[in-house]
Amino acid sequence: MVEALALLDSVPPGVEIRSGTAGGVPAKLVAPRGAHPEPRVVWLHGGAYCFNSPRVYETFAGHLALALDASVLLPGYRRAPEHPYPAAHEDALAAFRALSGDRPLILAGDSAGAGLALGAATALRDSSELLPAGLLLMSPWVDLTGSGGSVRFNDGKDAILRAAYLPAHAQAYAGGLDLADPRISPLNADLSGLPPALIQCGSEELFLSECTALAARMEGAGTPAELQVTNGMWHDFQTHAGMLRESAEAVERMAAWAKPLLA
Repeated sequence: MVEALALLDSVPPGVEIRSGTAGGVPAKLVAPRGAHPEPRVVWLHGGAYCFNSPRVYETFAGHLALALDASVLLPGYRRAPEHPYPAAHEDALAAFRALSGDRPLILAGDSAGAGLALGAATALRDSSELLPAGLLLMSPWVDLTGSGGSVRFNDGKDAILRAAYLPAHAQAYAGGLDLADPRISPLNADLSGLPPALIQCGSEELFLSECTALAARMEGAGTPAELQVTNGMWHDFQTHAGMLRESAEAVERMAAWAKPLLA
């Protein structure tokens, strides 16, 4: 159903899409026409670890690629419940490692994908590997215990998510691990020694509290973190960049933050 609805979105003009692989993981490359084909952003899509795909994110990635004038890679990582942790985590690392090299690379994602990006960055740090130039985290789902206050006080305000949807997906992804385990909820991980992070969210989304807590914990651990909260917006509102002014402006802010790191 989600794939079918994605067909209603048109990729912005001037964007080309190619299918391929990265580190053995199927992926889509979304690139402005004439831009260097080597990806500068690895974007891990959201979907509560259980649904969505690179196809669903082609339109959003097209807007981001145009704003950056750079190519964006969308890995198709394995999803729960058929593939619980660590499958998606392993795929995220494989895709990033396959592209990591001389050119700076942003590791990014939204919702569950942002949690994957943060978890992958901590794993790269722990194994003393080359880190991304920055972490771009959009409406990150990084506390699968649901302990944040906004999961309750924004339930019913968020236009996309409902709190009742989350526990089953969280359990499916965790595969028997404690939901508070830092591998499942990277809000609880050691957040020191990571690259600079941009965290974007809406004031009416379920994950507002954990976005605020993540920025504070990163700063407390010595990791630069910029939090941008857009008033009146919901979870993943940036994906409507082709329709809403607030969404388009948020994507432009992403690009303005990322460009110096990619220079």
